[in-house]
Amino acid sequence: MGCQLITGGLLLGLLATVATPIKAQTEIPPTVAEVEGTSRTNAIIERLRGEWQAQDPTTGEVVRLIFAPEDELFFILPAEDGSSVAIKTAYQIRTTTQPMQLDMAVTSDETALTIFELTPEGKLRVELSAVTPGQPRPADFSDTAALFERVSDATTVPESIQVLELESQTSSSSETVPIQYITLLSRAQQAYYLENSKFAADVEELGVITNLESELYRYQIVPQGDRTQSVAITAQPKESGLPSYIGAVFVTEVNGDRTTVTKICETEQPSTSPPPMPIPPDGDALEILCPVGSRSLQ
Repeated sequence: MGCQLITGGLLLGLLATVATPIKAQTEIPPTVAEVEGTSRTNAIIERLRGEWQAQDPTTGEVVRLIFAPEDELFFILPAEDGSSVAIKTAYQIRTTTQPMQLDMAVTSDETALTIFELTPEGKLRVELSAVTPGQPRPADFSDTAALFERVSDATTVPESIQVLELESQTSSSSETVPIQYITLLSRAQQAYYLENSKFAADVEELGVITNLESELYRYQIVPQGDRTQSVAITAQPKESGLPSYIGAVFVTEVNGDRTTVTKICETEQPSTSPPPMPIPPDGDALEILCPVGSRSLQ
């Protein structure tokens, strides 16, 4: 379940800030920004710096972490259009505890508390299941803690990947914000389904406290039927001249195993109404078809 657990925990906290413009500077609050200037801490920081990745054994999707200088941490997630999105946070570690502690400041007011360790094999184990801002730090690793493998010494995000700074959407174009928002919300729904065998009807049930509006768009979760087979997320512009979007999450079977697949469709012309529900996958085929008048972003 590796990568899905990231969406199931921390991404819910990240999602809560995407559509809500707040301060433009990401800082760890003073209460969790105590620097332990010990040689052990500095040594662990040096071992963390670089690029790490974990692969979801079910979907094959890869999630990457980049620990960068200046206490910056980037989560690089695959997006629906085939590209990737990097989510920037600030981080602080404590190495005198067992397990070691990792604090991730997703905004100036919200910090997610978790634990980590470096295994004898040189891998990075991070507890990300049910890790959300405002919740207590887990005491021990669960059986499904994410295990990352170091892949390079790179400490910068590739130029081809857009960096989403959760504190501010001013640098994001009007078209990328709804795609990012729907992508994160779809992943949150996938994680919710894994735990509940149904999709959440609204953000309250999903466990996200967020304003479903950005500067240019309104977002909505649209339940389908008994919520056991599909769910939709729509993005409608507040003014003319912009496209509308629909994201769909479907339950399907692959080789007898149930899994979820997603698709985002964009209207071909500016529209204040989202596209109809996409056409679900048929049998073992995982392809989701966008309705007439819209195009696939994947």
